[in-house]
Amino acid sequence: MSAKTSPSNRIDIGLALFVVFLLVFATNRLDKRHFNTVQDSLTTVYNDRVVAQDYVYKMSNVMSKKHLKILDASLSYSQSNLNEEFIDLMDKFSTTKFTSKESLTFEDLKKKFNALMQLESKSTALIDKDRQVQFIDAIKTDLNNLSLIQVSESKYKVGLAQRSLDTKDLMSTLEIVFLVIIGFTVQFALFYRVKKSMTRENN
Repeated sequence: MSAKTSPSNRIDIGLALFVVFLLVFATNRLDKRHFNTVQDSLTTVYNDRVVAQDYVYKMSNVMSKKHLKILDASLSYSQSNLNEEFIDLMDKFSTTKFTSKESLTFEDLKKKFNALMQLESKSTALIDKDRQVQFIDAIKTDLNNLSLIQVSESKYKVGLAQRSLDTKDLMSTLEIVFLVIIGFTVQFALFYRVKKSMTRENN
């Protein structure tokens, strides 16, 4: 019985437990990192993509109304009210997180919109209305590009979250395998040492 509680056996058990503790600690840290990655991806998809896509849709709708107003001046809404609504939507959109391409596209959109407002304030001549339509079409193109960016970035973030979950599953499997190997190794070491000690005592 003394062999089972000898100092060398206690050291073996202590080392095994220490390794298990390190493994569990490291796995916990990795799990937390993967959880943060998934959480960040899902938060970004909603706050910076789903919400942004809604703003883009509403801005596009405003531009469609502006185009209709040019074609039919009898419509109840005014260009100035539509401009105020568009500016408000741009301000809200600017609070979302941009990619470099998205930032450039948005800056281009703002320049075109400012040019459109200046043109609207100068004259109501037919030739100016044609130019207004051209600006509206150009702004819609920018809005369409912004919409495509939202879809692309959403797919990227969802893919990133899925890869993180896949990695977590793999790490969990490796953790179980490693724990089993450690368990067998400790058992083998302990029984081998006990058997060796008992053999020496019998001799």
